[in-house]
Amino acid sequence: KINYGERQLMITSNKIQNIGNIYRLTEQFELISRTDLAKLSGLAPASITNITKQLIDKQFILERSVQDCNSRGRPAVGLSVSTFFWKQLCLTIFADHITSSLCKLDGSVIHRQDYTFSLSDYPNLDEIIAENLQNFRQNQPLNDAQILALSIAVVGRINAEKNTIVQLGQHLLKCRIVEKLQAIYSQPILLNEHFHLWLLAESTLGSLIGDDNVIFLQVDDAIRLSILLRGALLHEQNMNVDHMLMPRFSTLSDEIYPELDSIERYQLNNQASLQALIQLIDKHLPKNFEMDDEHLKEAKISHFCEQVEEKNPTALAILEHISSNLAYMLMNLVNIFSTEKILFDSPLLRIKAPLFEQITQKLNEKMINRDLNVQLVTSHFDKNSTLIPCAMIKQGIYEGSLIKNIIPD
Repeated sequence: KINYGERQLMITSNKIQNIGNIYRLTEQFELISRTDLAKLSGLAPASITNITKQLIDKQFILERSVQDCNSRGRPAVGLSVSTFFWKQLCLTIFADHITSSLCKLDGSVIHRQDYTFSLSDYPNLDEIIAENLQNFRQNQPLNDAQILALSIAVVGRINAEKNTIVQLGQHLLKCRIVEKLQAIYSQPILLNEHFHLWLLAESTLGSLIGDDNVIFLQVDDAIRLSILLRGALLHEQNMNVDHMLMPRFSTLSDEIYPELDSIERYQLNNQASLQALIQLIDKHLPKNFEMDDEHLKEAKISHFCEQVEEKNPTALAILEHISSNLAYMLMNLVNIFSTEKILFDSPLLRIKAPLFEQITQKLNEKMINRDLNVQLVTSHFDKNSTLIPCAMIKQGIYEGSLIKNIIPD
């Protein structure tokens, strides 16, 4: 049996979900009538009237009149999303800089600013982020009541509780950023890994709208992977494929980390991540880079891509090694899940043509189901796109979690 308190909680939860759903449907159309909202949502017209009134009162949507050229009667009244009142603060935190953005609810940028920091700042990074955000706010006067939420995308790793940044680049840290900002802001603070928000943005706004089965692959300092199956992510964050054992494709397999034992050495992360690639670059394509360590990785990857473009045989052999490992890992997953689309993100996209050609060829050679037509695609967004952190706030509106404290029961 369900007691009275549980029943009231279920009613409130359903109401909030319905409000979020009506906002989502309104956003999908430039202009929509209440009648059409009732048909699409399956809710009674009286419920639609009540929900839309609440959304209008709280300035999430607005009424617009439309004159039909074929009619001399009263102009029709439709509903559309309002972008005039509510704002969102979005931060993307990289290993050496922060991008702060003030955006409308549709993701369009009102103001954007970058702030740099160094490795020596990591112990006090929460203070630095808070100070930069306060500085950003001073340059853009805004009523706190208009800020719906703060969304933070971390190009690194956060803890399971989603309140602390624990890794940027290859460096471990303990930046309790949510606790720090909660002392300053009363709005919800949403901390997520950039990889997770990238998947969310692509699924709802980008290249994968309408795709239900996709492998998301990011090759960077580590290899990160997630799978969208029948429209739902198999894991909340990324799947741990770092320790998947790879075959010994060539002598290069033994040259990357010769100090490791044979099992650890052949793990995917130690064979095909950018850190593994840099080991091969240092050994076979050495070059003297006169720059600080923070930008050394980027310079080495750029040098490698240049050598591939110039068809340097050594660089092509290294590319063959990387593509063989990635194709082997993807082949196992594609054969299990029958996924036909792979969304790929990496600094190696500069050499997208030869990389994709090699991976696709190797996949086709090893496919069990010959009817599958596997397609590699690239992201709709650049890494610094404000729509990536915005995606979490949009999702919170759709689910109702970000409007339940604004719209009264």
